[in-house]
Amino acid sequence: MAQPFRLGAIVNWTAKFEIPMPSLSASQAVWPAMLRTFRYGFRPFSCRTFLKLAAIAVISEGVMVNARFWIPDLFSFNISKFDFTTLLPPETIFFTILEAGLIILLSFIVFYVFVHLRFVFFHCVAHETKRVGPVWELYRVPAMRFFRATLLFWLTVAGLTTLVLGGFISVAITVFKLRTPEGKFDPGVFLMTFLPCMGFTFLVCLGAAIAHIVMVDFILPQMALEELTFREAWNSVKVRIRKNGETFFSYFILRLGLPLIIGIIFALAAWLLGRMVFGSLEMFAVAFNSILEDATGALAFCRIAIDVLVELLAIGFGLLISLGLGGPLATWIRNYAILFYAGHYRVLADALNQSPCGR
Repeated sequence: MAQPFRLGAIVNWTAKFEIPMPSLSASQAVWPAMLRTFRYGFRPFSCRTFLKLAAIAVISEGVMVNARFWIPDLFSFNISKFDFTTLLPPETIFFTILEAGLIILLSFIVFYVFVHLRFVFFHCVAHETKRVGPVWELYRVPAMRFFRATLLFWLTVAGLTTLVLGGFISVAITVFKLRTPEGKFDPGVFLMTFLPCMGFTFLVCLGAAIAHIVMVDFILPQMALEELTFREAWNSVKVRIRKNGETFFSYFILRLGLPLIIGIIFALAAWLLGRMVFGSLEMFAVAFNSILEDATGALAFCRIAIDVLVELLAIGFGLLISLGLGGPLATWIRNYAILFYAGHYRVLADALNQSPCGR
């Protein structure tokens, strides 16, 4: 007689595999990271804990596989007819500037929280713990150091991006105005200027992506485990990268490519799930709105309540899809980075050996 399928059977099967702590190449770390992600997220499985850790993972790693959280044309209110200039009369310009300053300050605070969550999530994954609260207090100093360095980095990237976009737009306008002696548009000149601009833009984006990986995957662990400054951690990382340049080069390729490929697959899965879930909600909303289209009084209020309820359900399902798919992907990314770098950083390897999956 066939045995029923049990999730515990898979968990017990994966427990047979020992995650090797010696140096792993970029390709060798892929499968152990998957096993470690499965055991961390599903052994034992708790829906509440899974969603909590998935939310932290998605936020800290910046992973988003689902972009749909709403149902279009659900409410009859036409926002295009609203005059937003009434919100900013000239006599309130001081308060407008004050609000802008508060928004900027709030943005910095939110960014700091994201940076702090990176340390928390790294600790949780490296030490195989699911208790987030006590971990938060451990990394206030390194998180602030990393926040300042990261803020300076992204401001620099934003400045370079602005310069690149400004130059690209200026070149594009100039090229479009150029004409041949016959007065026609010259595609050859356009390509000769357009392609180098696109190539330079690609190099800036690639450099920013690699710098981000170096900071989050290599510098952050050393700041977290040894309480180093950003400069001290970077000097240590430089030595390791120079010593094993080919290995790190392979890691950068897989670290950029694999999450992109898996993210595309998960995004397609999220789209298919969204089609089913949101399609059902849309049919439900259309049916009730058509029935109560000319309703007044209590029935009109009932229609609004149903629309609000449907939209809340859409947001809830959208979050579930995003966390259910993005959480494991983000956790795998962190496990992959940790397992690879542990082969080059003894302190991190010792921390893994002390975790339940490492013993």
